[in-house]
Amino acid sequence: MEQREKTERELQAEEQVRQAYARLKRVKREEKQKLRKAQDHHKYMLGGAVVKYFPEAYSFTKLEMNRIIACAFSLDDVKNMIAKVISDRSKEAQEEEHES
Repeated sequence: MEQREKTERELQAEEQVRQAYARLKRVKREEKQKLRKAQDHHKYMLGGAVVKYFPEAYSFTKLEMNRIIACAFSLDDVKNMIAKVISDRSKEAQEEEHES
């Protein structure tokens, strides 16, 4: 088979494709970084709340903490508070929609 040289237009198109892939890769990396930053912030916030109300948490292993948290979240008072917070959040979101 005969090898033909690429035209200037083909070379420009290939370069545009390479640049587009590089932009896509950069955007995906930036989005992953934003997500990680938000997740890390949330972890720190949760950790701070746990330490505030349960300073002894540092002395427990992961397994022990899992047992304690599982027990706490099985209590009706805790389940009711979670439901109330979710309900309040929904009400606040509805009120914000009506104000907009």
